[in-house]
Amino acid sequence: MISVILAAYNTGLYLEQCLHSILRQSYSDIEVIVVNDASTDDTLAVGRQFEKSDKRVKVINLIVNKGVEKARMTGLDDAKGEYVMFVDSDDWLCGTDTLQIMHDKMVETNADYVEVMSQRVMDSWGLIKTKSSCPVYGLIKQPELFNDYYISFFGKNVLSVTMWGKLYKRSVLDKANVQPCGLKMGEDLYFNLKLFPHLNSIYIIDKIGYNYRFGGITTRYNPTLLPDLKKLFVIKDQLSKEQHYEAAFDYLRIELKNVLRSDICQRIIFNYGDKEDVLIKIKEELSDPLFQEVQKVRNTEGFLDDPFVKAMALKDADSIYNQCMALVKQQRWQRRKKKLVSYLLGFV
Repeated sequence: MISVILAAYNTGLYLEQCLHSILRQSYSDIEVIVVNDASTDDTLAVGRQFEKSDKRVKVINLIVNKGVEKARMTGLDDAKGEYVMFVDSDDWLCGTDTLQIMHDKMVETNADYVEVMSQRVMDSWGLIKTKSSCPVYGLIKQPELFNDYYISFFGKNVLSVTMWGKLYKRSVLDKANVQPCGLKMGEDLYFNLKLFPHLNSIYIIDKIGYNYRFGGITTRYNPTLLPDLKKLFVIKDQLSKEQHYEAAFDYLRIELKNVLRSDICQRIIFNYGDKEDVLIKIKEELSDPLFQEVQKVRNTEGFLDDPFVKAMALKDADSIYNQCMALVKQQRWQRRKKKLVSYLLGFV
């Protein structure tokens, strides 16, 4: 049996589509666990409606909001299936054979997880899609899995770092026993990062099986992004040392630089404080010893000559601000185009 776990918070508008896509799958030996994470909209009502009409659906109602990590783990604790799939409650599965194909491949290969490709859907009508791709398909075993692909969780995009779109062996999840890390950003990456050392093999299917509803155009600054990703850097750096995974060293520090730049750009884009406020924040971050790690990159040609990296070394807040402002202006037309497309689709 496959246990499909949905952590749902204020997704009443999309939950029906999500549940229909799961329940209509040709592989029917499933249980669908909807964990309502103290939603304030009609998420619970939609879940209860499906629970009444289909015995395969079970709703767990949390009175206090616990966040997606703990909601997922609540569902996992209740799951009875030999295999587990996490589906975000505002996404949906493609077609009717996705679960069957994933299950059959799992049985055939005895992989620890089987993954299908996804496509980002930008609008509510499913007209704008961006298909994911992967540089490798098929069965990947140890030691190749660790040697060549563990780097995916340290800043180099190779394998997917999401929890959704994958069918996991329950026994492997139990063995890894990954506990919530308390992050609001990067929790999927953390889960797979901790799970990966316990894997013997995975299988990646060259088939689009999952629709990921892209959040559209962000309209406000996310204050949890920088602190959470700084915490994640520390976690990943420690884990890479424990695993003697030297390949991660430079990638982690390059990613740390990109995180700081992204945060500053977001502050500028969404007017999260005036220029002086942003400069104060830049100076505050540059005084954090963590960002001195960026200067330790050694095996990436030209990185230390990057103007942003040089400005970090000199703790030159004005230069960093000006570089981010120039980048924001350069990318502004792209954001305006997305806004225009989203606006026009409202009349379709």
